[in-house]
Formats: sequence, structure tokens, C-alpha cells
Amino acid sequence: MPKLQHAIVIGGSMAGMCAARILADHFETVTIVDRDHFPDGAFERAGVPQSRHVHVLLARGRQELERLFPGFEQTVLSRGALDTDFGWDFAALRKNGWAPREKQGIKLLHGSRVLLEAVVRELLRKHGNVGFVEATRITGLIVDDGRSRVLGVKTISGDNRATTGELLANLVVDASGRSSKAPNWLEEIGFPAPEEIIVDSHSGYASRWFQAPSPELRPKEWWWKAAWIDPKIGENPFAGVLFPVENNRWVVSIAGVGKNYPPSDEDAYMAALTRLRSPLIAEAVKHATPISPVYSHRSFANRWRRYDKWSVNLGGFVALGDSACAFNPVYGQGMTTGALSALALRDTIVKLGLDHPGLPGKFHAAQAKLQKAPWGMATGADFAVPEVDGYQPISNRIFDPLFRLIMEYSADDPIVRMKVGKVIHMLRPPSDLVAPALLGRAALNAIRGMARRGSAGAGYPAMPPAQWADATPA
Repeated sequence: MPKLQHAIVIGGSMAGMCAARILADHFETVTIVDRDHFPDGAFERAGVPQSRHVHVLLARGRQELERLFPGFEQTVLSRGALDTDFGWDFAALRKNGWAPREKQGIKLLHGSRVLLEAVVRELLRKHGNVGFVEATRITGLIVDDGRSRVLGVKTISGDNRATTGELLANLVVDASGRSSKAPNWLEEIGFPAPEEIIVDSHSGYASRWFQAPSPELRPKEWWWKAAWIDPKIGENPFAGVLFPVENNRWVVSIAGVGKNYPPSDEDAYMAALTRLRSPLIAEAVKHATPISPVYSHRSFANRWRRYDKWSVNLGGFVALGDSACAFNPVYGQGMTTGALSALALRDTIVKLGLDHPGLPGKFHAAQAKLQKAPWGMATGADFAVPEVDGYQPISNRIFDPLFRLIMEYSADDPIVRMKVGKVIHMLRPPSDLVAPALLGRAALNAIRGMARRGSAGAGYPAMPPAQWADATPA
């Protein structure tokens, strides 16, 4: 397949860099345009404010990033990231108790978002036909006289935003994320914006970074490397995560649902840790040293711009990753689905060719197909929150409670646990959870679990701090 001349990717996000890597094989030149200056190394940048919070790279995402950027895993690990087994190294308090400790073979990379992004950017720069235009904002699209094709983008650049210009391209990829301005650009050139679906559980994060204690100072009962405490809707709306990253640091996040936003004041934040369903994380950070203020973030709504159902046939433009479909970040699906979206673009290009007029529509349809499963899981979990806003289709009203029941009682059955783990990490489709044999096991587990935990509806009380060691999973 002959290469075309130029592709533009709007946004140097993880999804944008994955897209640029794919396009580098099909275009003579690929340009990533971003409003930020990119740091030289693993440092924060203004365009990714949520990077200070816990970022989970699902097992599927780890696999796909290694395929896209050979050497990714080794480089991240060499710079201090941890290699963990989800079932063995996590102390996970689920709805009905601590998950049993077992080796599942679901491998995770524990590193900060800035480290993961820095390594991908470094590996991408090795492709000589990929360039970066920094400190530049896109202000609109350039189209041909017939408004049938996008020909490039309008820009305003410089730190003082004083220089306007144009960049021409054969293909423009919007990977600017959930805050994408593409719907506005499309309306400016006379097209309707795509339909938008929003499901909002009114959730928020508060996170603080800690220098973890050295290994010899850690209590002997600390078999775990990471901790996860689920909320209990109706009783305790807060989740807690202790996530190890490079340089022996912890990112500790509190997530609140249903407008129960965690505090950003340092003293109130530390007090809020003691009100999680288990005091494990609160006790752990007593052995650590705070090294940051408390960071807050509240852009948690699931947002799906349905480009796959868009009535406009516009060549030369696609919306990829979070620009099309963004999930509640608490479920950790963003980086993985961004990589999968880029791979869907590759497959569409290979199948149709770059000049095919149906390329954007076919890609958007393929992307929507892969986004359907994580969207269903994220919104299905959010619809359990009474304060959620958004439309729930009839099919979801039937299946979402079923999925939640399977998840809730998965801790009681090793086969169900393994199936659930693979679905969560996007290694298997959610349809695996409705296989008749598994449904039968899940129903039996639910009956046993309800009987064991009593019928009085007492719930799952938080354990007092003095008992945290006794409550730690074996």
C-alpha cells in the first residue's frame, strides 16, 4: 500500500501516541499537535491534570502497548515500575469481604501515568517520520469547497498564543480526549455534532503521594504490594486505593460516588482514610511520609459521542479514544481502550486503504464495537449509584444487576473469580459471564453468600482500627 503524505494527530495523549505509531506505517509524515510543552522525562504536564491520581494499566493494555512499542515493558520496569499479579499482590476488599489471595496470572505494571507516558513518547520518537508540534492549540478544521473532506487544521501557537496558522493533511485524527472541541469545530463548518450520551454518577477523586517505608520497616503482616477497598453503596460511598509506583512511592486515592466528594484539605483527607470500610490503608500511611498536597479531580462522567451513528459523511477526519468515548476513570479502562482504538484504525486502513471514502465511517463503527463492552461495564457499575444521571437502556436494566451480582459474589468461587478478573482486564469479553455454566455457579454462590451473611440486611460494617491486622486477608 503506497504511503500518503501527511497525517495530523490532535493530542499527545496515550491514545494519540498509539494512533501516531499506527499512522507512521502508512504516511510519510505524522505530526502530533498538542497545547502543552512535552517534558523531557517523567514529569507532570498541564494537559493531563488527572495524572496525579491512580492510573491502572489493565493487563490487556500492557500487552497491546508492548506490541505497539516493543521494549515498553522492559523500559518501564527498568525505571522502577513494579510487576504484580492481580490476585496475589493486591489486598482487595470487595462488597462481601476480602478476596482470597491466589495467583491468577493477570500481570499488571505499577507505574505512574507520567512514567508510562514518558516511555511511550520516548519509543515513539524513534520513528523518524513522527514529529511533535508543541504549545499549539487547534482552533478549527479546514475543509474543501464542497465540505466533503477535511484538509487540515487551523492553529494558534506560541506561549502567548499570538501566532495563527494552518497545517494541511490527508488525515486528521482527534485524540484530544474527553474535552475535545471537535463537536464545536464541526458545527462551525455547518455540520451537526454527533449524538452524545452521558452517564454521570457524580464521582470524584482526592489523591496524595507518599514516600513508602523501606522494606525492613514494613510490618511483617504486609504481604501485599497494593490495596483496593470497594465502596458499599447505601452504607459507605467511598473507595480507597493504595497504588505503588516507581521510586518506592505510593499514590493513595479516595474516590467518592453519588456527590460524596472526598475532601481536598490535607487534615480532612487523612481523616477520611480512617472512614473507609477497612482501616488498612489509613494504618499503612502512618508508616509513610507525605510528599505532596492533596489533588482533587471530578471529571468522572462517562461520555460517548456517537460518531458511529453520525449522519455526516466527512472524509479525512476521525475521532479516536476518549475523544469519542470516555469512561469513568475509576475503572481504569482509558489507556487500554485508547490503544485498542488505534489498533482498530490500523485494521480499517489495512482492510480498506487510505483513500477509501468510507474509511472514517468504517473506523468509527469498529471503534464503537470495541468500546461497547467497557462502556457497558463502567455505566453498569455507575447505575448502581442512586444519584446517577443518564439514560439506561432496557437491556442494561436487565443485565446490569446480573453482572453486579456475579461480581459481588465472585470471591466465593475460584472459577468465577478468574472469569471476572479476565473480563475486568479486557482479556475476555463480558459475554463470558453469562455462559450458562457460570451463571449457575454464580447463582449458587449468591444463595450461599446471602445465607452465610444473614438475612437481616445488616450489611458489611467497617472494621475498627484495632482489628485491622485481624481483618487483613490471609
